[in-house]
Amino acid sequence: MGSAWVQDPLTGALWLPVLWALLSQVYCFHDPPGWCFTSSETVIPRKVPHRRGGVEMPDQLSYSMRFQGQRHVIHMKLKKNMIPRHLPVFTNNDQGATQENYPLVPRDCHYYCYLEGVPGSVATLDTYCGGLCGMLQVDDLTYEIKPLEASSIFEHLVSLLVSEESPGEASRCKTEGEERNHESEKVKLAEIPRAGHVYLWRHRRKNLKLHYTVTNGVYLRNPNVSHIVENVVILNSIIHTIFKPAYLNVYIRVLCIWDRRDWVISSGRPQHIVPVFGVWKSKAVYPHIARDTSVVFTSYRLENYECYASFDGLCNPNWGAMFVYLMRYTLHVLGHNIGMHHDSQGCYCFRRTNCVMAPVPDLNDMLSNCSYERMQHLFRQWDPCLSSSNIEYTNFPYVALHCGDKLKNQREECDCGSLKDCASDRCCETSCTLSLYCSVCNTGLCCHECKYAAPGVICRDVGGICDLLEYCDGKKEACPDDFYVQDGTPCSLVSVCIRGNCSDHDMQCQALFGYQVKDGSPAWRGGSKPFPCEQDDVFCGMLHCSGVKSIPGGGEHTTFRSLLVQEVKEEKCFGYDAHQGTELPEMGLVVDGATCGPGKYCLKHNCTFYQDLHFECDLKACNYKGVCNNQNHCHCVHGWQPPTCELKGKGGSVDSGPPPDKQYRLSGRVLMSTN
Repeated sequence: MGSAWVQDPLTGALWLPVLWALLSQVYCFHDPPGWCFTSSETVIPRKVPHRRGGVEMPDQLSYSMRFQGQRHVIHMKLKKNMIPRHLPVFTNNDQGATQENYPLVPRDCHYYCYLEGVPGSVATLDTYCGGLCGMLQVDDLTYEIKPLEASSIFEHLVSLLVSEESPGEASRCKTEGEERNHESEKVKLAEIPRAGHVYLWRHRRKNLKLHYTVTNGVYLRNPNVSHIVENVVILNSIIHTIFKPAYLNVYIRVLCIWDRRDWVISSGRPQHIVPVFGVWKSKAVYPHIARDTSVVFTSYRLENYECYASFDGLCNPNWGAMFVYLMRYTLHVLGHNIGMHHDSQGCYCFRRTNCVMAPVPDLNDMLSNCSYERMQHLFRQWDPCLSSSNIEYTNFPYVALHCGDKLKNQREECDCGSLKDCASDRCCETSCTLSLYCSVCNTGLCCHECKYAAPGVICRDVGGICDLLEYCDGKKEACPDDFYVQDGTPCSLVSVCIRGNCSDHDMQCQALFGYQVKDGSPAWRGGSKPFPCEQDDVFCGMLHCSGVKSIPGGGEHTTFRSLLVQEVKEEKCFGYDAHQGTELPEMGLVVDGATCGPGKYCLKHNCTFYQDLHFECDLKACNYKGVCNNQNHCHCVHGWQPPTCELKGKGGSVDSGPPPDKQYRLSGRVLMSTN
């Protein structure tokens, strides 16, 4: 899930209740929600230079402004990859057929924010409105900020929002299966080993991909697709801000707008509606786009409830859905869908009177300690749903191809780009034609001096003993795909090949800390009752090294840790950490392929039986003169011909391209003389 951005893990603000008030004038989803502005004042934000080491930080901004009798400095950090490069929006045409569009949605104008010197203050702002738009949360006070449209001096309006009335019974949420799952959870907890020391805890950032659906009744309140897209993006940005400290990234994956009619009847008992909706999205959405749960905005209450969710229905194709009457309850009902219970006695949140999961949803903006504990319990294991990254959606958007865009199309012989780029490319002309002196190519690993490289030229070198060479074929500029030794092939006494890599604990420790460093003692992994892994899985988690003599430079936001444990004898161990916010490659975790027990190897930080690696290579089929690549084809040693390595030949495989006729070896002689 720089120092200025290391916030307390219990900080976070939710402005979902007031988002409704913010949008009600331009996008009236529902009846008046009961929130109003009590005071407003005009401010002029002044930009504050944001530098680190004398270098301007392009993804960070700071503004100074005075409101509520005090001057505040707002620090802003850009959100990255929250919105897909092409956001799919599904609507319907006049004949009722589904249309898939990709509206232009700004991706580089949404920010995390906080007020300098105000603990617990968090904000969500964007800049695509021509100024600063969004919400600021200071303790139990919520402020809206937006630019004045007619101002020529960057004036903004800051308004304080409060609740007009206390929510009643109709504002309560409805969940299905909470009591049943709560009892089964007690059984699971009783079987889990006692947690190890806190230094063994490892927060794994998860990725939640949401599918939003706007029903026809909501659409008809203001039939403007652009406004709907804009407001859903703002809502998702607020949810993203809240869950970020809890090591959960929340992405908007797809938006469906029922602009013609409701494709699923959303009236009646919610227990009956959810599975019907699950069948619809499996047919209409799931085959195209993977998502973890769905949010459905309705124009009426379900059984007099503002929101409904199937408890712990996340990642369930049938029950992974929630219905919301008021947008301000989205995070609360999402918490139930994740598996969070209502807050009880002993649950509290930082500098707030009430928390998000209060029994009665209200103007609450922060997760409680109980919610954090529940989320860490749910998210501590790897799973194929939330642990997968936010993979870009494959689509085919319309692109107007033209000469100079560096994208070679069917009407072009080459495309070197701009005039400046073409000036340094002697193979391609600015007219997107090859130069006149017998040029046949200008790019590619197998293009050498405007000609195809000779057959047998190595175009991609090996990255280790589990990688394989690729060669040019003399007929095209492209190098063959990157092939490697089949996963599961033994490459040392204690490791197997995984995705072209061969490494074990000792090798990884030496790469990190230097020669003669070895894997640490099992005592460093929490003994027989580690947390949160099973006993075998701890050897696939954090890397622990012994015999470290010196600490290398790790760069910014990295930590080398040293621990001392006394069991049979006193032992010292070193490890490596990268701050979660940096999203750097985690070199401090054991790589895939290292052994974790007899006949077991690490795969995606889980200790996996060798049989589950699906090693299918039959060396007999290669006549014991080669290995299998990741396509299960024989890659023959030099002197034998693919595909079976039975006849004399040059080696390689049917995938690698033709090797050279001769293998050149570097040799030398040492001449010594004595006087």
